[in-house]
Amino acid sequence: MSILVPVKVVLAVEGRDYIEPLLNYVHGSEYARRLRITAFSQPEAFHQYMMETSGMKRPDVVVGEMPFLNLWTAREDADIPCLVLHEGEQVSEYGQPVLKYKPLSELVGIILETARQRSNGRKSVNSREGGMIIGMVAASGGLGKTTAALNMSKQLGNEGYSVFYLNLETVDSSSLFTGSDSSSGVQGEGEGEGEGEGEGLSRLLYDLKSEGNEGTSLSLASYCVRRPEIQADTFQPVYNRKELTDMTCDEAKELIRTIAESGQYDVVIVDCDSEHGERAQAVLEASHKLIWLLADDLMSMHKCGLWLDVLETTQPEGLEAMICKTSFVVNRYMGTMINSLPRDFMELNGALPYIPSWKQMQHRELLLSSPIYQREIRHLCRELLDMESTAQSTVAWS
Repeated sequence: MSILVPVKVVLAVEGRDYIEPLLNYVHGSEYARRLRITAFSQPEAFHQYMMETSGMKRPDVVVGEMPFLNLWTAREDADIPCLVLHEGEQVSEYGQPVLKYKPLSELVGIILETARQRSNGRKSVNSREGGMIIGMVAASGGLGKTTAALNMSKQLGNEGYSVFYLNLETVDSSSLFTGSDSSSGVQGEGEGEGEGEGEGLSRLLYDLKSEGNEGTSLSLASYCVRRPEIQADTFQPVYNRKELTDMTCDEAKELIRTIAESGQYDVVIVDCDSEHGERAQAVLEASHKLIWLLADDLMSMHKCGLWLDVLETTQPEGLEAMICKTSFVVNRYMGTMINSLPRDFMELNGALPYIPSWKQMQHRELLLSSPIYQREIRHLCRELLDMESTAQSTVAWS
């Protein structure tokens, strides 16, 4: 599975004549989506950065010359692998020695392999295995969850991530975007690309029950279908909706986690009904990140407050944890907020713009191709995944 978050590298070396060719090479290569390099040409700037950087901003690998590394006094406690650039002279035990003027492709390969080894060594204490699960929730229908979810899927797919889009709505509205049909009649006979497309989710649910606790070993390839419109794999919309309405919270969580832990996807985006039922509860519990959509109107804010009241009453011990992983995002934003958020602890984390042309549109593909909307979706994705723009590098010359 590809790396979910680009490898963060700190490069500390004197001279632009070394830094600039390396950055230019990375920008123009297949490694552009996999590396984010922060470069320093002055030891003092490097020292200050390393002393002040912590948490998610800490680098995965440090690559530098000895005059820089001598100033990094906290390196032994930082648990960050270090590659020591040298020109054949004796080097210290600071880290793995690497010839300074190796071919750039070899140097980048060493950096990525060092990051991979570090990641493997930390798996036993990693808080999350498998792909990131992003749940889309709202307190009322018609707020644009599916539009946001599918635009996010397309954006992440274009960024190079492997994405699965899971729609758990009783009535799957994603067919408007993908062209698939979820009519109430018998679907799948003579339609689509075979049983794996027409009955994929139905078969998977059956097989998960049959396999019991061994469900995570199932290969998803025979159950899902590729949708190039959204740059993701998904299931053909089910025609027997009772399979969804009868689904328990535990069954829905098992389904979500089976996809996320399959080893095939970096991100799983889960779209669900707005009503607080079994499937919605599963999304709240199973997701690593939640996007809670709001509308800037009194009814939307009121319903959001009521749903939070229900959660506080029914599961007070889990509400705080849920809020910590939730991004509150207003959809169809007009430029200013008129209504206040329903609770003092809530903070607006994003805004998706109102697109007037969508009201009168006859071509559904335009729902996935608004530059203004995609720009804000891209910002939201980067916040959720701690991403930077692909191939971004920072250089500190002074």
